Amino acid sequence: MPDDYEFSPQEIEQAWNRAGGHCECCGKELVWDRRRSNPGRGSWEAHHGSRYSPVILCTGGSENCHLNCGHNGDFRNPGVTPQFELSLRESVP
Repeated sequence: MPDDYEFSPQEIEQAWNRAGGHCECCGKELVWDRRRSNPGRGSWEAHHGSRYSPVILCTGGSENCHLNCGHNGDFRNPGVTPQFELSLRESVP
């Protein structure tokens, strides 16, 4: 997948439906109309990470999973796959 690839609206909608309108990292409920450039309660981003399909991550509040889960706290980091990160955290006692 090229670095500048943008997901299609259909890919984003499928990912949103798969996530049930919740952040795939922290589970916070999100608002469809609060995507990307429309900040506020329930804001979110379709994150690339190391995936060929989008991951739905919250962008607001203290969680900011797009930064903290999707980029491991550093936007220069091209991204990680949140589900993989979560499974690692759950396996650590």
